[in-house]
Amino acid sequence: METVQILKMLAALMFGTAVLMFGLVAYRLIAGGATRTAGIMSLRREDMRRRALRRSPVFRMSLPLITVMAGTVGRLGLDPIRNYLQEPYVRAGYPGGLDDDELVAVAVLMAMLFTLIILMIALTLFGPGWVWLALLGPPMGVVAVASHLKSVASERETAILQSMPYVLDLMVLMLRSGTSLRIALQRVVADFDEHPLGVELGQVLAEIDVGASRADSFRKMAERLKIQDLTALVDAIVQSEELGWPLAETLERLADRLSSERQLRAQAAAGAAGVYVMLPSTLVLLSAVILLFSPIIVRFMRGGLLDGQ
Repeated sequence: METVQILKMLAALMFGTAVLMFGLVAYRLIAGGATRTAGIMSLRREDMRRRALRRSPVFRMSLPLITVMAGTVGRLGLDPIRNYLQEPYVRAGYPGGLDDDELVAVAVLMAMLFTLIILMIALTLFGPGWVWLALLGPPMGVVAVASHLKSVASERETAILQSMPYVLDLMVLMLRSGTSLRIALQRVVADFDEHPLGVELGQVLAEIDVGASRADSFRKMAERLKIQDLTALVDAIVQSEELGWPLAETLERLADRLSSERQLRAQAAAGAAGVYVMLPSTLVLLSAVILLFSPIIVRFMRGGLLDGQ
């Protein structure tokens, strides 16, 4: 009887692993940033906070606790955690519009939560002698926040890359019709208001409005996002302004190149899909085989087949 239970558990484990891998494959295929400048960044964070408060009830309920914890964090310092989280937070687009202390406060709260969960599990399953496992909670909480920010940043960068060919085509059409670059950017920002690329270009326009040079504003955007194709777009705009090159032709060539690269990436992803599906399909087949032949396996292990029973 114990052998039957082990075989059933093994088959269920294989099937569950296969389902999980199918889900990961599907998710991968579907999913496939001076005083004036500081003022602009403050406005950017305020806008992101308003959006988060409007969209997320959990954020609305958590914000008072985060604010209280941020006061304590500000007195403690915790600069290593702040520096560790800052880059992925900027690349993620300042989700929630948190300032530096509030961001660290979120990490501290997650560290406390992980510590409590691990402590309860250790006491319940292993006993008081395993309480030391709770020491893993603080680093796990901080790493969990950083991992989430990196995931959001990756999804955001993917959305920017996917929209760039369309944005470039729109800008080329407007520039060829005699529209200035500024008006073309304003049109893109208006059409892509909720899109990450529209938000970033909106910040560029806001910095230009308060007196920053166009080249510096675009370069800061490239430094914030660290996306190769977006850096190429910034270089094209800056060089066109400095050297007098026709910007429409430069952007058109860049749009054609990005469209071709996007098609190649889509073909590569489609080719890899078969490889990704092969292993979970094999696990499903093995689980079915184990369930079908488990009576024979049990009889063989008990010696029933050899004895003719």
